Formats: sequence, C-alpha cells, structure tokens
Amino acid sequence: LPGTLKNMCNLRSLDFSNNYISGDITEVIDRLPNCSWNNLQELFLVGANLTGTTLPFVSTLTSLSMLDVTGNQLSGSVLVDISRLTNLTYLHLDENNLNGPVPMEIGALTSLTDLDLGNNNLSGSLPVEISALTKLTTLALQNNNLSGVISEGHFAGLVNLKFIYLFNNKVELIMDSHWVPPFNLDTAWLSSCNLGPGFPEWFRWQNSTSDLKISNTGLVGRIPDWFWETFSQATHLDLSSNQLSGELPLSMEFMSVIALSMQSNQLTGLIPKLPRTIELLDISRNSLDGFVPNFQAPHLEVAVLFSNSITGTIPTSICRLQKLRVLDLSNNMLSKELPDCGQKELKPQNQSSNNSTGVNSLSSFSLKITTLLLSNNSFSGGFPLFLQQCQNLSFLDLSQNKFTGELPRWISKSMPGLVILRLRSNNFFGQIPNEIMGLQDVRILDLSNNNFSGAIPPYMENLKALTGTAATDDYTPLDDPFAEEYSDKYGLTDMGMSNDSLSVVIKGQVLEYTKNALYLMSIDLSCNSLTGEIPVKLSALAGLINLNLSSNMLSGNIPYKIGNLRLLESLDLSKNILGGQIPRSLSDLTYLSRLNLSYNNLSGRIPSGHQLNILGTDDAAYMYIGNPGLCGHPVLRQCPGPPRDPPTNGEPTRLPEDGLSQIDFLLGSIIGFVAGTWMVFFGLLFMKRWSYAYFGLLDKLYDRLYVISVVTWQKWFGPQV
Repeated sequence: LPGTLKNMCNLRSLDFSNNYISGDITEVIDRLPNCSWNNLQELFLVGANLTGTTLPFVSTLTSLSMLDVTGNQLSGSVLVDISRLTNLTYLHLDENNLNGPVPMEIGALTSLTDLDLGNNNLSGSLPVEISALTKLTTLALQNNNLSGVISEGHFAGLVNLKFIYLFNNKVELIMDSHWVPPFNLDTAWLSSCNLGPGFPEWFRWQNSTSDLKISNTGLVGRIPDWFWETFSQATHLDLSSNQLSGELPLSMEFMSVIALSMQSNQLTGLIPKLPRTIELLDISRNSLDGFVPNFQAPHLEVAVLFSNSITGTIPTSICRLQKLRVLDLSNNMLSKELPDCGQKELKPQNQSSNNSTGVNSLSSFSLKITTLLLSNNSFSGGFPLFLQQCQNLSFLDLSQNKFTGELPRWISKSMPGLVILRLRSNNFFGQIPNEIMGLQDVRILDLSNNNFSGAIPPYMENLKALTGTAATDDYTPLDDPFAEEYSDKYGLTDMGMSNDSLSVVIKGQVLEYTKNALYLMSIDLSCNSLTGEIPVKLSALAGLINLNLSSNMLSGNIPYKIGNLRLLESLDLSKNILGGQIPRSLSDLTYLSRLNLSYNNLSGRIPSGHQLNILGTDDAAYMYIGNPGLCGHPVLRQCPGPPRDPPTNGEPTRLPEDGLSQIDFLLGSIIGFVAGTWMVFFGLLFMKRWSYAYFGLLDKLYDRLYVISVVTWQKWFGPQV
C-alpha cells in the first residue's frame, strides 16, 4: 500500500477487496491514515490474502461504520476491544480462521444491523447479550463449532431480525411452547442444529418466511397442519433428514413453493398435485405410495422421488416438461412401458441401423435433461427411442428392469456426453454395437446380466475418459453432480440422489459407492453370452479401476499387456474359456486387491511377485480353481524345473501372442524330432555318396573296436608266457 495513505486524514472509504495484498494485516494497518481526527468510515479488505491475528487496530478507528475482512486467513479471537466501535453497523469477519467464543461485549454494538461471523472456528455458547442488538437484521454464525443452548432470551430484543443463519453448529434451540417471537423472519437456515424432538411451535408465527431450512434438526413426529398454512407463501422449504411423519397435504397444489425437499423422512400416503411454481421436488427415501403425480408443473427442473413405494407407470404429462433436467424414480414399483413422448410418430425404421438418427420434432420431451435414473423398477419395452433427442444426457440408469430388444447404434451419437450408462439386469440381447465405444466421456459402463452375444466391440481406446488421457476441459469431474448444479441454486445443504449411492459389483461383492461414485472408472460386461477374444486395445484403458468380464464364453489369451492397467483394483475374468498362460505383467498391478481367473482353460506356471503374492491370503487358490493346467503356488500342482524369478518387465513368458501352451510346445518338439530323423534316413537310402561314406565309417570304426577289444582281453585274461 502507498505510504501516502497515512496523511489522508479525511479519507472516508477505503476498498482493497479482491486484491492480492498479502502479508500480515498489521503491516497494512500501519499504512492507513493515522490522525487524531481519523474519519475513516468504511474499510473493505475482502479476499486480500491477509494473515495475522484479528484486528489489533480497530480501537483506533472509532468512526468506522462498515468493516469487511471476509475471505482472508486471519486467526485468533474476536477482540473484546471491538466494543469501542459504537458506530459500527456492518461487521463481516466471515471465512477466516477465527477461534474462541463470541465475546459478550458484542452487545455493545447497538448500531449493528448486519453481523457475519460465519465459516470460522468459533466455539462456546452464544452470549445472551446479543439480544441488545435491537437494530440487527442479519445474524450469520453458520459453519462454526458453537454449542450450548439458545433460548428466547437471546432473541428478546431482536425485533428487526429478518435473516438468521445458524446451520452446521452444535447449538440447541429450546423455546417455550407459548413463546411468540418479536420478529417475523424472511430467511431461517437452521440445518444441523437441534430443534427437536417436537416441532417448534414458534414457527407458527413466521408467516412471512420465504426460505426455511431445517434439515437434520432432530425433528420427530407428525408435521402439524398449521405448518402448511403458515408457509403456504414460502418459496424454499427444506425439512429433509428428520423423522417426520404424516401425509403431504392436498393444499400443496396451491402453495407458492419453488424448491421443496423432504427427503429421508417417514412420510406416507399419496403424492398430491404439484404447485405450478415448483422447480425442484425431492421427496425421496420416504414411504409414499400411489401413482406418480400428474406433472402439471411447467417450471419443474428436478424431480427426485426414488426409494418410495410408488406404483403404476410414468404419466404422459412428463413429456411436456420442457425444463426438466433431472428425473430420478429409482427403487419404486413402477411398471409397463415408458410414455411415448412422440416416438409413435417416428418414421418406422430399424433402430439398430446407422440411419437411426431422426429426431421426432413432434416430441416435446425435455431436450435439457441431463439425468434419467429409473433403476430397480419393472419397466418393460425396448430401449427408449425418445432418448435420441437427449443430447445433454450425462447419467442414464435403466438397470434392474425388464427392458428388452437390441441396443440402438445411435447411443453415442445422440447422447455423446454420457458419463454413466447402466443397463445391467435387463433382457437386452443381440450384439453390443461397435458405436458404443464412441462414448468418450463414459466412466461407468455396466451392461452386465443381460443376453448380449457376439464379440466385445473393438476400438476400446476411444473410451477416452477411461484411458486417463482425456483433457480436463473435455468434461467436468464432479463428486456430486446434482448437488453441484442444484444445491447452490436452491440453497440446499443436502440433496438426495440415488446416483449418489451407486451399487457396483466389484471385488466379488455388491459395494455401494457414495459421493465419489464418478471416480470409480468401471466396465462390467459380466453374465452375458459374449464370445471371441478380449480386445488387445483393452490395455489402453489405463484409468480403469474395475473390470468384470466374468460368466461369458470368451476365448483366446488374456492380453499380455494387461499390466498397463496400473490403477486396476478388481479384475474378474472367471467362468470363461480363456486359454494360454497367465501374463506375468499381472504382477505389475500394485493396486490390485481382488483377482478371479477361476474356471477357464489357463495353463502353465502361475506368476508371482509384487501384488500377486498378497492376494487372497485366506484362500489364494480360489482365484485359480477350475484351471487344471495351472501349476505353482498357490495351487497344489507343482511345476517342472526350478522356480523362476518374478517378472519385472511384463513381457509374455512363452510366446503368449501365438497362444502356445506347454502341450503345444511338446507336440512341436516331437514332430521336429521325427522330421529330423527321417531326413537322415532319407539321405542314406537315396544318396549313394552319403551311403558309401556312412557305411565306410562304420566299417573302420568296427575294425578298430574289434582289434582293441581282442588285445585288451588277451592282456587281462590270456595265458602267461
């Protein structure tokens, strides 16, 4: 900062926000005006990368009315001397590393209207002196470690309070059941505080509240009827992750709510008609039954209804949702075919044809949809044709249904941005189209437990996201894509999505992957009728973590460069008819924790070293059972010859590219011996010069041996002269 600032005694406002000032804050303060009549009223140092302890200078800036040091790295406690700034109306110390308690002296700042101490490490209880801030409209203490009880005494004087943010603290709000608050809130974010177990009666008087977040607050029991009337004009309601019971009211149709989240409760009964204003609905993980509501909500973007007991089928009204982006109906009891959405008007054509690119202009199904999750229902029919229009689709899960037919070739062309494609446990049949390898962004490809036949499609190297070489700007890796896109928009601290908990058969069992599901990198083609060899280009998928090709009819050799899959944690090739030797490069897979090569026709020595020596310590032989041609540890059959050193370069042990086994090698040796012997006899029988030379040599050798033997006999055993 320029040193000339020290002489600017009449300076009223100073703003260095979002500049990289850096350094200790005391060095910055030393350069501020230092006059006995200091008139500085506004100081903004937001995001200036400042360090040091909290504001040792504030007692000298007595004219200060606005102080904002948000987003720095200040530490220490909130100074008691701050009480000398009696003109302060705006105090923001959020997003620092402040610790210790909120001082009692905070009550001396009687002019304060806006107080934000959120996103720090503050602890202890909130002082009751805060009730003296009669002009306070905004109180933000979120994301700290505050504890203790907050009672009506803390709010007694806060007659102007409109916005309160206490979420993610350990405080307990205990109010008398007859208490009438002196304020009428506009926004109350109280998630992860303790409000229960009974429903707070003082909410009855907050009929001006537009945004109420009380998720995970320990509420138990039936939602009172007055709640729906009091908050009928609210735009954002979040009551998720409690133990609330009862039914959704019929009057919900006439509410003004834009975002309603009541997931992970104990709600029962039918789903009423939706408000026309609603944009986000999350009522997942309840016990709701009946039919899917008639979607007369033109602004609906997100509909999350998974894990209920909903029956029937999806209504055709869903085809008119022009803004729909996310639809999750997984884990219900829905059945029958999906609605047409105009697909009947499609020109008749073979959906497996390369020409199946026609998009039906009459269909009004949302072209914006990014997520369609319908798993674990009883849907039937063929692969949904209306998906040809869904160019923005990233997450498609049709698993565990009764879909049938062949997969269309247009999947990669019509849905080029697919990140998750799960079709497991259906009745799809036919060949897997080669074009499916054009899904450059796919990370989870699960076609298991169907009736697919034919060869595994080539060109696996085109699955760029699985090669680990895709550019970071080609796609956006998200831990939780739904929360990332919608939680911020609707202010939700928790958003339920069935895709957040993704079940994958890996390491021999069904595992649930939660927030990091998209980093799994998995291909599962198991339990089909696939034939042919494993594509050599599979070794290009260096980002793979899980590979399951078990229970097919694959033949040929295991690709000897499979050791290139350096991140592989689980490999299952069991129950095929694979032959040849086990590639020694498997020992290079240092992350491998589960290997199953059982029930194939593998032969030769089992490689050892590195990770292979510690796999399956309980029953290591199980990995290789059903391969009688294998020998060496851990199976009982011993290999001939001395044990070999473990491999280091991952090269094939004995011509694996030609597919030679030990039996092939021995057979070739015998044929070579017979052929060589016959060539010698052929020369002796049909070439006179070879015959004369050969038998002449034998005669000379016979004569020499005869003379030597007679002389030796006479010498040893003849009569003495």
